[in-house]
Amino acid sequence: MSDLANVLLELTDPNPEVAHDEDFQVTPAIEEYLETIHNLNSEGKPAIGARLAERLNVKAASVVGMVKELKDKNYVIQNDHSKALHLTPEGEKIAVSLARRHRLVERLLVDVLQMSWDEAHDEACRLEHHISSPVERALTRYLHNPTTCPHGNPIPGSGGVLNPNSLPLDTYQAGSKVIIDRIGEDAEHEPGLLKFLQSHSLMPGVQFEVKGVSPYNETLVLTSQADQEIMLGKKTAGKIWAVPV
Repeated sequence: MSDLANVLLELTDPNPEVAHDEDFQVTPAIEEYLETIHNLNSEGKPAIGARLAERLNVKAASVVGMVKELKDKNYVIQNDHSKALHLTPEGEKIAVSLARRHRLVERLLVDVLQMSWDEAHDEACRLEHHISSPVERALTRYLHNPTTCPHGNPIPGSGGVLNPNSLPLDTYQAGSKVIIDRIGEDAEHEPGLLKFLQSHSLMPGVQFEVKGVSPYNETLVLTSQADQEIMLGKKTAGKIWAVPV
């Protein structure tokens, strides 16, 4: 049996007796909350209750209950004034582990199984909670230790880091030539956006020119090297990071 077949077998094995490590004592719901707090803080956005509810598509009352549980378990601390949540070292460890597994699975599904970005993201959200440390190591080895997910975001523990020269696309002026660096994590939670971006080749490594910027109707027009023209709203452009050519 091939290495890939072994990895997939372990990923999809329904046997509840599979020996998992200590990470699997944490429920999927807790993992999702911790990963979301981690991602929001990484994006420079305060992880407040309303933002968690929006990102996770849950009711505010559910957030209140979960935040209490996370605080009781010493996974998060909350700012008394701003009410923003921050991960404790233990909470950060769990969040980073889940983010790593999610991005590794996305690489497998996109690079090897040729799935689209949006399909891979949805499947990775399901599979990430069921990957043991041995499977994670097997994935890393099989994929030759990739440093980013398909959208360009660094995989924790791989040595990949954010490019300090990368800026949101909506900050560039008309006439700027840029290379797409990464798609922000917040784009993954907007229905249909990953599919749109991939279908228009708004992907890491692809070069575009900012043809025009309209501050009044909040749009930005890009042209590709093949002279394809794409119009983006400023909000969407702000989720795409690029470096100047």
